[in-house]
Amino acid sequence: MFFSDGMTCAPNTDGTAACSHRRRCSGLTGCVLLASEAAAHVARLCRSNPRLLSMLVQEKCGEDANSSRFAHDFKTLADVLVQRVVAKRIGQQFPELEGDVYGEENDTIQNNKGQDVTILVGETVEETLQCLTKALGDDLDSAKSLAEAAHKEFGSKDLNVDCYPPEEENLDLEKIGIWIDPIDSTNEYISGNVDTINEYGFHSNGLHCVTINIGLFDKHSGKPIAGVINQPFFEFDAVKGWSGRCYWAYCDGQKSLNSLPEFISCNQKLVVTSNSETDAAKMALRRSGYTVTTASGAGYKMLCVALGVVKCYALTKDSTFAWDTCAAHAMLASQGGTAWHCHTVSGPLTYWPKITGGGRTHCNAFGVIASRDQKTVDRVHVLLSSLHQLHCGS
Repeated sequence: MFFSDGMTCAPNTDGTAACSHRRRCSGLTGCVLLASEAAAHVARLCRSNPRLLSMLVQEKCGEDANSSRFAHDFKTLADVLVQRVVAKRIGQQFPELEGDVYGEENDTIQNNKGQDVTILVGETVEETLQCLTKALGDDLDSAKSLAEAAHKEFGSKDLNVDCYPPEEENLDLEKIGIWIDPIDSTNEYISGNVDTINEYGFHSNGLHCVTINIGLFDKHSGKPIAGVINQPFFEFDAVKGWSGRCYWAYCDGQKSLNSLPEFISCNQKLVVTSNSETDAAKMALRRSGYTVTTASGAGYKMLCVALGVVKCYALTKDSTFAWDTCAAHAMLASQGGTAWHCHTVSGPLTYWPKITGGGRTHCNAFGVIASRDQKTVDRVHVLLSSLHQLHCGS
């Protein structure tokens, strides 16, 4: 764990890190961390019920669809409910932020009767149950279990995290916006496949690549301020089922804190990219001495960079959005790293409040390069931006 002010976490008796002065997750980052675990609980419950999943997997259309990458782009009830759970919990603890929490998904899903249902998390389990019963076509048992899950309380003891966020943060809440990606890598979530770790020490696809990404940003400057990434499907136990893993970071310009492990010496030439990346981009990287591999989930790939498993994440395509990258960008920033535009426009990615009907306004239209090392970002930017210029000139 890294603390720019010199603070460290003394280990517990079992060898895990502990910060006794940060046990209470009362600050905004701590609130988001607990909200992510509540959301992960809902995601695991939905995934464990095949009927729920099959009944409410729907294809996105119009401006909601990521047509630049997927021939078919899907959302699930889990996507929508997870997003509402996170937004509700943040709004309850920080009511001044209620209108500044933005998500990838719209709140409407169609039930098996063809009716559009707006998913809401009410003040009580009964209110949420009423909404979910309509969404689930009067399947009372499933609706009840989901409503109870949406209201389940979590504390710091429930988190699989190496260290806890500060209780006090130097944040001006009037400047804060929050982007949620409720279930990043929805296709992997739907398929439910479990992939083994690849030769480089991470997962190329499968449930391990599914993440819940929650990023805080400054609405005035566009800079990322804090981020939480939750892997709901981190570890499987034959008796207990799936359990998750959480990471957080905070960087307000004066102080940088995170729960990420100390720097690991990774393959200095390993670049991870999307399965949809062009052959030309992959070849350009390989010709320059880089080893190129692929994985699912933008949030997961950027997390692998923050964890030091890979050197760089690069993508020339316009298939990621603010909700994909904001949380992980904050993690990299807390380590002295960054996430930049890949081509045409140099400089770091920025984040802005959601615009109604904005279509692809929040798309990272010029691709992404992310690394803990600015020199690596610069080198890869030169390679891939020149490739883009050649393509545009041909």
